[in-house]
Amino acid sequence: MLIAPALFFYMISPMMIYFVSGAGSYYRNNLRENIDSLFIFSGDEEGLSDAQKEKIRDEINKKLIPQLEDEVKGLYIDSFVNRSKSNKYNLLSSFETLFLFSIIWSMFSLADFVGVIILHFTPIALDFIVIDQIVNPVNVIIFAIIFALLTILSDSLAFYSLGRLRKLMLETLPIVIHIDEEEEIKRNNYIRALSQFPIESLVGDNFLRKHSRRIDYIYQDELTAPLSEALRVYAQNQVAKQQAWRIYKPILDGLAVSEKQTAAIKNRFFDSPFYDIARGVFSYEHELQSLKTDIEYVKNRLNLWKKISEEERATALVFLFRSTEQLFKSILDRFEAPIDIYSNFSSILQFLIDKKLIDEKEEEAFNTIRKKRNTLVHQSGRIVSIKKEEIEAFLESLENVLLKVEDHFKKEIIKN
Repeated sequence: MLIAPALFFYMISPMMIYFVSGAGSYYRNNLRENIDSLFIFSGDEEGLSDAQKEKIRDEINKKLIPQLEDEVKGLYIDSFVNRSKSNKYNLLSSFETLFLFSIIWSMFSLADFVGVIILHFTPIALDFIVIDQIVNPVNVIIFAIIFALLTILSDSLAFYSLGRLRKLMLETLPIVIHIDEEEEIKRNNYIRALSQFPIESLVGDNFLRKHSRRIDYIYQDELTAPLSEALRVYAQNQVAKQQAWRIYKPILDGLAVSEKQTAAIKNRFFDSPFYDIARGVFSYEHELQSLKTDIEYVKNRLNLWKKISEEERATALVFLFRSTEQLFKSILDRFEAPIDIYSNFSSILQFLIDKKLIDEKEEEAFNTIRKKRNTLVHQSGRIVSIKKEEIEAFLESLENVLLKVEDHFKKEIIKN
């Protein structure tokens, strides 16, 4: 008689957790607040008109988001009984246990609180037991306070666990979601830090060769957990996007979005955005932040190009060139390029051309800005005419290079 209700409660617990936690509405709001960055990329894709973007937003709200929300429930219930061994799932299970424990504790504590008050006025007679009346009001007050505090404490634990459950549910399911970057940044920085650890300077080459098997095992042990988590998140996101694209593509077709525009959106949807790719190139987060600051400044100047002075245009050019030079040097680090080419931008370009990362059109765009930057720096006081189209071509070429760099390293990973 006791086992059957407990088993039934366990079987329905994932549905109860899902509905009580409000994971569906939390996911829906998460998508709606980030429609532009997840699906439209309005800051990047200028081919779409404002009217088209508004129509796409409406269709996403009506068709795409409800279907994705429907998938969340089934995916969560399935994962409840079929969990993989990962830190995220272990953490999720921990908060599920805390929630179930606290909500049951709250129910019993509330029942005890009400029972104590009832017992002050009358005994409770059941078929198999009689619970005596509590005559002493002091005892009633003491027990009522204890059970009230237990109810409040258990409710607090339940609300705390619900907040964590909403986020953990979505992070462990293959669904499209706007993810907080902080955790990903920490994990990636940890992986990079391990790969760049200067072990040769600590123990010497001879020691490394002599004890390579032991040292390789240490590296493998340290890298296994963060790399497996990084791979899991990447694969999960790709599966989620494939599922979402099957719903999203007919929406674009129905709104008569051109093939070129659809291809641009698809490329953005599946490939890493500009700064995400750059993050994989830079060794330190502050370098990425510096790039963001400069690029966003340049984009802002482009929007006001006709209104700003030649001096502001020149400043935008210098900022853009500075960030690009630093980015290219970080790319050279990934290729372990000779140190003597770092000091000359022309040599850097030639190296990247040899690696087939820059074509003739992109080389021309880079050289145009390089020559004007050199004039500004080395011929102080000289006015240089800078065209908006030249800056835009430079930015487009920079993004193309980053996409090629990403493809190059993906191929290297597959080969190895």
